Amino acid sequence: MKLLQCALITVAAGLAAHAGAQSPSQEPGLSPAARSAPAYSPYIPPALRKPLRDAAPGPALLRYQPMQKLRKRFDAADLDGNGMLSRDEARKAGLGVVDRNFDHIDTAQRGNVSFDDLQTYLIQRREEAHSR
Repeated sequence: MKLLQCALITVAAGLAAHAGAQSPSQEPGLSPAARSAPAYSPYIPPALRKPLRDAAPGPALLRYQPMQKLRKRFDAADLDGNGMLSRDEARKAGLGVVDRNFDHIDTAQRGNVSFDDLQTYLIQRREEAHSR
């Protein structure tokens, strides 16, 4: 009787180990993409995570990158550090789009434009172009 119990325990342990060692590719119900995808670990700190290389850049990314570059140029042109550009600061920095369209960007007619004002203007222009 004791020998039968030991045999059953051994078989059960072996089956449990086999079930736990099954690879994701053997699990039923997983798509081929899910089987080949690397496991994501939420325990890796964000600073150490590698970006997804196969993620295709979408339209949002294509708009984000130029906006970030424009933001850097805007901040560099802000000589007095108040977060606003005067027409003269924009002209000296070579921000022609701001200089040429200053009156349209400065809807509050303060004499200065913020980056949010510029961004609102650019989005409005893009929407107008797409509606034509």
